[in-house]
Order: sequence, then C-alpha cells, then structure tokens
Amino acid sequence: MLLAVAISCGTALSANTTEPTEPTAKTTSEVVKRAMNKEIANLLAEPNFNVEQTTSVKVSFTVNKDNEVVVLNVESKDASIEKYIQGRLNYQKLDSKALVGQTYHVPVKLESTL
Repeated sequence: MLLAVAISCGTALSANTTEPTEPTAKTTSEVVKRAMNKEIANLLAEPNFNVEQTTSVKVSFTVNKDNEVVVLNVESKDASIEKYIQGRLNYQKLDSKALVGQTYHVPVKLESTL
C-alpha cells in the first residue's frame, strides 16, 4: 500500500505571535514560509504506517533559538498520526530562517492510495 503526504502550499503556513506582550514589526516573509512548507513536507515524506482513508490535520509548531522545530499541537483524533508527525518534526533543524517566538500553523494532508 502506498501512502502520500501532501502539505498545502502558498499561504497555508501562517504565523501568529506567541508573545502578545512583546509587540514586534517582524513577520515571516512569504519566501521563508514557502521554504518552511517544503522542508516540513520533506521531513514528513515516506511515512512508516498505513492510513486507511485520506486524513487532514493541522500542525502548530514554533522554532527555538537553534532553528529547530518544536511541535506544539497536532489536531488529530488518530494517535498514530500525532505520534508520527511529532516524531518526524520535533527538534529537526530548519534551513529556513524562521522567527523565534512565533507559532506557525500548517495543514497536513495524508492520502491513502488503497
């Protein structure tokens, strides 16, 4: 059985400030968002489990001072999907220069080819 993981591109990756007490004019550029989308998609490629039906989840993460992904939340009712995404993304270093102190949200679509 084949399984494909797709991450919506374009403006699918959005950033919300996690520190409302520290207003900042800094935002993540669209170029960086697209690059982060691509990196996240690559990190989630080739899953090691079967998905019986196409599933969409929303992943929220931040980036620490070492430019590593820290998964904050995976909105999924399937524990194996949550574990897979957290295991593949947590503490993976990004090449893209994300803003520390931002929370990013990305939709992830896992497609079954059964």
